[in-house]
Amino acid sequence: MRNLLLSGVALIALPGSAIANCPAISVADSKGTAPGAYPQQYELSAFEAAANCSMSFSAHPEIAALNDRIQGNGALPALSDRLPAEPLVVIPYDSVGKYGGTLDVLSNATEAGTSDFLSVRHVNLVRYSDDLQTIVPNIAKAWKWNGDFTQLTFHLRKGHR
Repeated sequence: MRNLLLSGVALIALPGSAIANCPAISVADSKGTAPGAYPQQYELSAFEAAANCSMSFSAHPEIAALNDRIQGNGALPALSDRLPAEPLVVIPYDSVGKYGGTLDVLSNATEAGTSDFLSVRHVNLVRYSDDLQTIVPNIAKAWKWNGDFTQLTFHLRKGHR
């Protein structure tokens, strides 16, 4: 179960771990790349088309060592086995981050699990964009109401776990 966290970390860090001829765009500088269908995010194929590139991915060089430090974790599967077939590309505000550093955290709500930053977290089907008004895809790639709005059908990203 804890391995799921590490695959989630890989998804969150997609722009930071992308290697290819794709431009390192940000919200601050789109480098001429047309916006996606939703604010600050693209489907992988839509990003590659908008940026006229082909993206590939690499894992954090020390992720296996971190995984080994978490009690009960088995060997970490290959990155290709952890990424969904249809990953979501999230654009950073100013720039793509760099590996390393220290995360110092403080929580006053330990009963809610917020102090355990290396635990499995739930991920929503959809989420609010930064404007806190627009609902955007997350695990769900798309959704559709029926004609009388009594049924809502979600379509999940292929290969998401």
